[in-house]
Amino acid sequence: MARRKNDETSIEGRAQSIVSTAVGAAEALSVGVLHLTERTVIEALHAVEDIGGELGSAVVRAARGSIKAAEDIGGDLVEVGKGVSRGVTEPARQIGSEVARLATGLWTGRARKGPAKAVARRARRRSAA
Repeated sequence: MARRKNDETSIEGRAQSIVSTAVGAAEALSVGVLHLTERTVIEALHAVEDIGGELGSAVVRAARGSIKAAEDIGGDLVEVGKGVSRGVTEPARQIGSEVARLATGLWTGRARKGPAKAVARRARRRSAA
């Protein structure tokens, strides 16, 4: 009977050892999964931070490019405006000086003659042949 009791104690000890080992393995596995999850979340946050920084840089570069393009377009428009104003003012000055000269001539009674008329040509007569 003593041997039987020793066998039962031995079986209970083995069972307890197996259960203890299984619980220890489950605990180690759960701690490992927890650490893996923690690292994954941290790395994901770092990736989001990097992506956000890159997006911010891209937006800044795009804004600077747009400003530069608008500046270039504005400069071109200024040059076109200057050319147009020069093209308009020179003929206006010429017309203004001619009008002033004409008005002065009319006022003083010595107006300039207008452009000479072309001499009229006589029409040819056809011979009655």
